[in-house]
Amino acid sequence: MIAAGGGQGMHSKDEIFKWVTDLMKTEFHFRDQDLHPQAHLVDDLDLDSIDAVDLAVRVEERTGLALDEADLKSIRTIQDIVDLIDERL
Repeated sequence: MIAAGGGQGMHSKDEIFKWVTDLMKTEFHFRDQDLHPQAHLVDDLDLDSIDAVDLAVRVEERTGLALDEADLKSIRTIQDIVDLIDERL
């Protein structure tokens, strides 16, 4: 789990990126070569709306963050996920 606050957990965007890509490999069975910061979740990775909700739930469960509708609409790429987590932790 990524710890929110308190200085624990991930401290850099590189660590967050690795965590996000590991999550996507585990949960959605992507390969390393598919996962790069600018990979578009829908256009490049073919995630549908149910997959996107599953991804958001996994991020919430493992980070303790609460994502609202505006957050979900702002996420288009892997980098968007990384940036959102970085801003909130």
